[in-house]
Amino acid sequence: MLLLLIVACGGTTRGAPLESAGARPASARATGSAAPVRGRAHAHVHLPGEVRGVRLYPVFARAIIAPMYLDGRWLVPPDSATSVGAFLASLSPTLVSGLFSFAPEEAPTETHRRVLNTVRQAVRERVPDARFDVYLDALAYPSGPSVVEHMRTITEQLEPDLWLFTRWDRADRENFAVVASASNQAHANGQAIGGTTESLEIPTDSDFGVVLGNVLPRELTRQLTALTAIHALPYLVTVGESGSGMLSALPSGIHAFPHWRLAMHPELPGLTIPQATARFRR
Repeated sequence: MLLLLIVACGGTTRGAPLESAGARPASARATGSAAPVRGRAHAHVHLPGEVRGVRLYPVFARAIIAPMYLDGRWLVPPDSATSVGAFLASLSPTLVSGLFSFAPEEAPTETHRRVLNTVRQAVRERVPDARFDVYLDALAYPSGPSVVEHMRTITEQLEPDLWLFTRWDRADRENFAVVASASNQAHANGQAIGGTTESLEIPTDSDFGVVLGNVLPRELTRQLTALTAIHALPYLVTVGESGSGMLSALPSGIHAFPHWRLAMHPELPGLTIPQATARFRR
């Protein structure tokens, strides 16, 4: 039987004016190609903080990280998709995050598609508007066209609603063409895009940010206050089972949401799915 355990994920982030090291002139935003994927027309005009025309605040109301596949390796066997789907559905997530994380050279297989369809169907039977993202590493791509082509391939196979890039802020400084091209590609297809920041910056075209919540409450407040002053977007704060309490003390005007992380394993003695569900909901 598939068994799951909740763990915390570490890290910190800070915010500062975009005129600092990561800033780019507006003309640089044209870098890279972002033609929409054929057959995936979206009628609405994309605005910051949207996904397919829906504000991200309700999408982030119950965001759960549930990794099954990471850079070439199944963390949970694909034949456990039915169990994973049933477990996640019992948690009523509005966003299922990190189910798949692909390296730049990886294309989704029929197995990925089948697993996602199984999990997505189970979750959406409980939460019809639940959204799904895909993780990519923003610093792993050599150029703007390479990330665009990869996003096209993944979209054609899996149709993610959001893109979550790790090292998002660093790529903005070190390989801006990747950030600009990925943002253009996502927005051309009605998809939201954002990622992790561990610096004083967040890319201008982000729809959301991700910070890591293993810091003191006052430090988290300072970080999110600074980031919100730069870019008033929703922020996911990655936490374990007991880390969301600090978010309740944040000042008004900061839109921060717990990004619950599950460590998913096929074997964990003494921990059953009902126990994990009870712990998660506590």
